[in-house]
Amino acid sequence: MLLFGNKRLIDENDLVAETPRSIYKADGKLHEQERDVAKYWQNGTIRIALFGFENQTEPDADLPLRLFSYDGAAYRAQLLTDKEKKSGEEPNRYPVVTLALYFGYKKRWNKPTTLLERLKTPDALSRLSTTTRLTCLK
Repeated sequence: MLLFGNKRLIDENDLVAETPRSIYKADGKLHEQERDVAKYWQNGTIRIALFGFENQTEPDADLPLRLFSYDGAAYRAQLLTDKEKKSGEEPNRYPVVTLALYFGYKKRWNKPTTLLERLKTPDALSRLSTTTRLTCLK
């Protein structure tokens, strides 16, 4: 209800658990990253979106980088799903929405909420850079 202006758009029965893990290769090694919670929003067999939830009790300056990494892995997984392509249909692509739930009771969130705020970006590049904003519910 917080997300959609007090409108109930998602029924809890339309949320399906998804594995929160993804694997990537860096420095010649495999690494695993794990979201706190991942759920598909589905209508029957049609995926509408993937929701990721990250629980935070302390402000973390690198949270925008972490969330961008999780979201990128989820979009990459959509590219690796080829069963729709084999049938000749256009693959169903859906948005990935990640929400940070901040439970900090000792101090307010005082860290970057966008990728650009976290990076040291020259002015000439800032308008060309990806401007992912973290949705932090406090």
